Amino acid sequence: MEEYIVCIPSYKRAQVCKDKTLNALHKYHIDPKKIYVYVANKEDYDLYKTTLDSSTYNKLIIGKKGLVPQRQFITNQWGTNKHIVFLDDDVESIDLSLSAQFKNHNLDYFIKYAFSECKKSKSYIWGVYAVFNPFFRKARKEMTTDLNYIVGAFYGIINRPTLKAIQLTITKENGQKEDVERTLKYFLHDGIVLRFNKIGFITKYYGKEGGLGRFEDRIKPMLEASKKLKQKYGDYGEIKMRGNGMAEFVLKKIPASIANPLTSRKKTQRNIKQKKQGKQNKTRKN
Repeated sequence: MEEYIVCIPSYKRAQVCKDKTLNALHKYHIDPKKIYVYVANKEDYDLYKTTLDSSTYNKLIIGKKGLVPQRQFITNQWGTNKHIVFLDDDVESIDLSLSAQFKNHNLDYFIKYAFSECKKSKSYIWGVYAVFNPFFRKARKEMTTDLNYIVGAFYGIINRPTLKAIQLTITKENGQKEDVERTLKYFLHDGIVLRFNKIGFITKYYGKEGGLGRFEDRIKPMLEASKKLKQKYGDYGEIKMRGNGMAEFVLKKIPASIANPLTSRKKTQRNIKQKKQGKQNKTRKN
């Protein structure tokens, strides 16, 4: 079986990276030789080098500034079909306990299983449930293959570094909603994304510094990104405003088509168009 690697993009959060994600991976006995930490510049490199425990990771690498360019840098660095797990730098824990399939196994087993299921299902991406709250996870199916949001804080890919169809464009500039665009691009190209719905993790999506910035500073960029996603992928989701003022581009549940993604995509678009025309005809009659 192809061995996986764990890549952790991090920006100005050396202590957080040490205390959270690297500590969690050590606790779960993930081999440090698999773990790579990516920073934005020489200044960060020097700080991380003196802050991180070198026994908890393999290599510290200077990549690019910005989450989307950094992820692309990482995929470009590794070969085609390499199994890459992406983890945010502030993941405190990963919960397998609600899954009948994984609760008696360790994180390494889950990751290897997720990639093997990708190969079996002809998916090139897997993810987990975006919210830790067990109430939302416990009643869900173990795994789904339809259009479900793959959160960027913890996911895995079978690498295709030169495939233009999955490279991000809309969210490249500020990184807001980059995981939504990635989910859409993988689904539209492959006809499937895998999500393990009973697996959760604890993280802080909005920090005081580093990462993608403070919540208050992200309100406007999140709305702008959601509007751009709606403009291009309007048939696949809707903009919803949360009570805290945050904009979301919420994906519609569209079934997977593993055999022929292109045919499925045309069929989906045709069905959506027919529904719209039906509504318009009904309105005219009324």
